[in-house]
Amino acid sequence: MGRLNIYLNRLEHNLNFIKSISQDEDGLIAVVKANAYGHGILEISKKLVSLGISRLSVASVSEGILLRKNGVNCNIMVFYPDPFEFHDLVNYSLEPVIYSKEVFNRFIKLLLSKMKSEYSLHIKFNTGLNRLGFKYKDIDWIIQNIQNSPVKILSVYSHLAASEDEKNNLNTKKQIKIFDKIQKKFYAYNSEIKYHLLNSSGIFNYPENQYDWVRAGISLYGYSNNPIWDKNLLPIAELITKIIQIHEIKKGESVGYNNGWSAKKQSRIAIIPLGHADGIGRYLKDKNVSVLVNKKKAPIIGNICMDIFMIDVTDINCKEFDEVTIFGKENPANVFAESAGTISYEILSSLSNRIKRIYFS
Repeated sequence: MGRLNIYLNRLEHNLNFIKSISQDEDGLIAVVKANAYGHGILEISKKLVSLGISRLSVASVSEGILLRKNGVNCNIMVFYPDPFEFHDLVNYSLEPVIYSKEVFNRFIKLLLSKMKSEYSLHIKFNTGLNRLGFKYKDIDWIIQNIQNSPVKILSVYSHLAASEDEKNNLNTKKQIKIFDKIQKKFYAYNSEIKYHLLNSSGIFNYPENQYDWVRAGISLYGYSNNPIWDKNLLPIAELITKIIQIHEIKKGESVGYNNGWSAKKQSRIAIIPLGHADGIGRYLKDKNVSVLVNKKKAPIIGNICMDIFMIDVTDINCKEFDEVTIFGKENPANVFAESAGTISYEILSSLSNRIKRIYFS
């Protein structure tokens, strides 16, 4: 019983700003994984393509197939392809990220069985995040095996571990240094390969290290992990719902499962028709998190239920079916998330499909 209002003109504003601080606006990869960070992968992707984006990136093959089946025909990069889905990946002309020798060998085997040639892929390096990726020492192996295989390297990239942290910390400087060495080694092999290192925060924090491409994710949706950078962006979504009932609670009475909250005085509580099945997690309990009722803060109280949570409206003039803003322009998702001890990414990407997305252009 909630709705996510999504303003596509704000998406366009954010895209244009990111392009304005990018060395090559045609080298911008738009990240639409995780249902476009909860905003709706189909509508967001189609809008981005209409605005001139030529390459989208997703997490899985299934996300890429969904886009293809719905008429999205631009380049689609798959960050974490499942080797057991390579057959579908090739059939739908998706671009895999290859991050290990085993994944490389499986992909080559599949291409040879299909008699494919010059299939484009991306190579991922681990320069210090210690997640997925080849190591620097693997470069000679990659080049040797690429030369005798039916593939073409489109790009080589890595991911900073702390792009939003204070600039030039030692770990980030070390990662950049390693990536520079990787670039030089590959450039000697093929001067046409593209390079990219920066995510959203990196675009703002390390403009001198943009290389050929950049990857814009959360910044497209209005957040940058820094309040100064945020001033240039517009959150594109607001989560709206309504009060469905109000109760008068006596001092000492409890509210919700497991007596999660007890009234310290005569109180009024409002019932909100969203819960952990919608992405409003149980971790919000006792975190001093508020929503807005008639532009006034109303704290979340008690344990979050599957379909419902409760707020304290004792000091707010409100009635049943008044509108409630979970997050929006006056209560941004990053502020809402920080008060809960998490990040905007988690709040946004957790929003379930039970919440209706409404798009405004």
